[in-house]
Amino acid sequence: MNGPIAQVVALTCYGNAFLSGHPCDRFFPANSTCQFCERVAFVTLGWSFFGRASETEIANSPDAWFALLKSRKALGIRLHHVSHYNPMIVARMLAGFAGGDGAWTMEVLFPDRAGESWIARWGIGNQQAPDRRIWQVTYGRLSRGRTSRPSVCDLKKASHELDETLKEARSFSAKQGMAGFTKCFDEALDTLATRGRNRHGYHKDLAPRGFLSDDAAMLLDACQSAWVFGGMGSWNDLGFQGEDQKTYERVSDRLFDALNAAIVQAATSSAKAGRASSG
Repeated sequence: MNGPIAQVVALTCYGNAFLSGHPCDRFFPANSTCQFCERVAFVTLGWSFFGRASETEIANSPDAWFALLKSRKALGIRLHHVSHYNPMIVARMLAGFAGGDGAWTMEVLFPDRAGESWIARWGIGNQQAPDRRIWQVTYGRLSRGRTSRPSVCDLKKASHELDETLKEARSFSAKQGMAGFTKCFDEALDTLATRGRNRHGYHKDLAPRGFLSDDAAMLLDACQSAWVFGGMGSWNDLGFQGEDQKTYERVSDRLFDALNAAIVQAATSSAKAGRASSG
């Protein structure tokens, strides 16, 4: 998974851990998903007297946001993903562009089925920063209202679908002699086959130690290895002839959907209190 996805996953998992009282290390700036971030702030959105859009900062760090949510009696956080609709291009082909991989939102759950949605905006600050912390990330509250009833997180089903999809992608990749991509799929399959004992993903701190279920932690690690979508030189940049091209398109679309679904299911499964109390 790319950096913005990894960060919203980590915020969801750490937020749920904090709200449930699980021990948490300081998130910012130590978390690996923040290593290139100068700041990560949270704002409410509104309109000024003159009709201009305005922002009001309510938390200057993820840690402050977690504390604020707890003071407001938040129950949990669910992660959502909606692919961008463009009739001229398939969703996965946009994954190499900033925000192109769809809308990733965090839904904060409150008592009596109240909720609010949050989405990120990534902007570049000082590109010459010696510590390479060039990103300024702002999470804005999009909406407030009633939440939908939570669906059951079926991690075994998500794991099975991802496993089957990865085997198909791995077979195609090996047939085409693409060793680099084949290695990515092999590592993801190894994580699933060993039920998470072998982990290959870059981000080892998407959730506090011991908080996620084994199935959820396994899925998030496998999704990191298998995320081959991006810009130039990525899986999206490939092209073939005839039936191979048809197979490539079918396998790619299925893999993109399976990865996004697995990420959502695994991260949202951390909302233990929210699942129990919001319905």
